[in-house]
Amino acid sequence: MKNGDLYKIGCTRNLKAESNKLKPGEIISFYQTSDSKSFQARLLRMYKRKRIPETNYFRLCENEVDDCKKHLEGKSNLPKNLSDEFKIGLNGALLFSVVTFLSSFFINKMLILSLFISTIVGSIPMWLLAILGNFGGYDTYDLSLFSTVSNRLKGFLIAISMVSFSYVLYTLFKF
Repeated sequence: MKNGDLYKIGCTRNLKAESNKLKPGEIISFYQTSDSKSFQARLLRMYKRKRIPETNYFRLCENEVDDCKKHLEGKSNLPKNLSDEFKIGLNGALLFSVVTFLSSFFINKMLILSLFISTIVGSIPMWLLAILGNFGGYDTYDLSLFSTVSNRLKGFLIAISMVSFSYVLYTLFKF
């Protein structure tokens, strides 16, 4: 929403009532999502240097406004919710595992050892997700206290599973 030279980034359940409350401001763009708080938190983090302290108002240049519109219109790769953050972690784990497996297998030509090493290394993004709750796209004060618990739990369970699988490989095929 634009109000003079300020822009407000926020979420609401009733857009019409919110726009009436903030007259004479105009709505520039909006995005409907089931997880509006995490999407809002990500946008707040992106433009935090332009944020007027203790508000959701920003002094943005035209390029930043256009960039924000792209995010709100779904024309960017910006994760829209916390489950997208989990998908990033899974993709990172898969990428780490594959790269580690290929390089380890190329070096030592031992399939089981390469699987062991790649599974351990591949668990790193999941451990990071379990510890941090996200990969840096959110400031913790912009999200509710327990909003990242499900991501942390999923990351922890997958990391434990990967390490357990590696342990089983190690104990069965002692290198």
